Amino acid sequence: MKKEKIKHQHKDKSLEITAAVVEIKPKIRFEDKIDEQIKEIKEKKTVTNVYNADYKLIDDTIEEIKKASRKVCTNDYAANNVYIILQFALKKVVLAEA
Repeated sequence: MKKEKIKHQHKDKSLEITAAVVEIKPKIRFEDKIDEQIKEIKEKKTVTNVYNADYKLIDDTIEEIKKASRKVCTNDYAANNVYIILQFALKKVVLAEA
């Protein structure tokens, strides 16, 4: 019995190999952004006397919250989240007197 090589009738199709390089940006967590903003605010403002009511610091903080919420609220979902957070903060402010 002879062994013969079988020649295929179809042409040899060489495979084309391509490579793609994809850059993946690190995912920025919401908590990291907030932590950075809190650090910046603490560096800017320091309360000299904690037992003296300084409404200027409170008013400045409220203004910063307004500015930040306008930047963040780009869609209905984000606006609703900011609303819920601010409602919760308002409840805490009302309870601060007790």
